Amino acid sequence: MIRIWLLLCVTCIGTMLATTSSAHELRPAYMSITQTGNTQYDILWKTPAMGEKQLALKANFPTSCAISNGRRVVQQSKFAIETWTLNCPENLRGQSLTIGGLDKTLTDVLVRMVWADGDVSTARLTPDKTRLDFAKSGVQGGVAGVYFLLGVTHILGGIDHLLFVLAVMLLIVRGRKLFFAITAFTLGHSITLVLASLDIIRLDPSLVEALIAMSIVLMAYEAVRRLRGISGLTLERPWVVTFSFGLLHGFGFAGALREIGLPKTDLPAALLFFNIGVEVGQLLFIAGIFALAVLPMVKHRLKPQRLYLPVSYMIGTLAVYWTLERLIPLGLLRPFVEL
Repeated sequence: MIRIWLLLCVTCIGTMLATTSSAHELRPAYMSITQTGNTQYDILWKTPAMGEKQLALKANFPTSCAISNGRRVVQQSKFAIETWTLNCPENLRGQSLTIGGLDKTLTDVLVRMVWADGDVSTARLTPDKTRLDFAKSGVQGGVAGVYFLLGVTHILGGIDHLLFVLAVMLLIVRGRKLFFAITAFTLGHSITLVLASLDIIRLDPSLVEALIAMSIVLMAYEAVRRLRGISGLTLERPWVVTFSFGLLHGFGFAGALREIGLPKTDLPAALLFFNIGVEVGQLLFIAGIFALAVLPMVKHRLKPQRLYLPVSYMIGTLAVYWTLERLIPLGLLRPFVEL
């Protein structure tokens, strides 16, 4: 059954290499709309950016509305932050917002609306759905649905997290050990996701991403050792290792969640459903691999023993590249570079 895992990895490796610099990022755009008066609104518009290059998204409110007090700030070269006051001749309820250029991207837009009467609603716009009708905003998924989908898309778009899971599957292959290893990984990152999102514990995001890459290197290395007939703690007690690394990966999930923002009034629900979404996405990935494994055509044509070792090396090589790419900005490799 492991043969299909390897085939999937081989066919996707080119895509992974092309997207290595953004392997872990979940960066949807985010808009907060707060009604401060009958026809006045404070807007915060956060769009992904790289340096001074901002993703070409435009928030289109009703043309009768006027903008004042606008400003733009680039935060940590990852987001362009814009704030302004929106003055409209009538209440926005019953009107709509469209995001220009969203249909030409692969990102989403999370919109959170706080009305003067205390009503709070959340909606998620996608390239296929670029219009938000404020009159219907309360029934467009709410916090639970929005953050659940964000969790699913984050794990399925997080190549490094999926490679870690794949490396665990290559190491353990099947049976109860695999079940307990994946469960321990889930428990570990669930704990730190909550603690880091609530700012109870916080680590440097750049360091976390470098350590996540190192965790993949180790799991790939252990997979190679298993193929060479060498055992050890990782193979004998894999849940200990996956739980420890799960704690680390949880900081990565929390970093992504902080970037898109958490609703203060619905914080428990947002955290819970984002975490559930992550778990569902992870299970979908694992289930997809197992489903592919039963395809007779592939099952009979592949000789998995020819792929085990090279794919383990490919995973490890990619993870080493990520590690170096993420350590260099931290200056940790400077002594070696100067030599």
